Amino acid sequence: MDFLIVTGLSGAGKSRTVDALEDIGFFCIDNMPPKLISKFAEIATQSGSKLSKVAVVTDVRGGELFNDFIEELDLLKTLDFSYKLLFLD
Repeated sequence: MDFLIVTGLSGAGKSRTVDALEDIGFFCIDNMPPKLISKFAEIATQSGSKLSKVAVVTDVRGGELFNDFIEELDLLKTLDFSYKLLFLD
């Protein structure tokens, strides 16, 4: 599975990036609270899932919820889950 986490500065083009990703077949979720990333990754990889390309957008719009971002990335590594991080500025 291609699992992409998109984040970055306000006005950096995250929405346009997600539009382009959808055009090439990614299932995209915008404004996801970081604490839900690993849970969604788990669901997306369950047997029978038809999701092969997923992108989630998370950023400071989530306010204090964004404080969990680094912990969530560490959890994905602990779970041996492969992802790519795209930071836009």
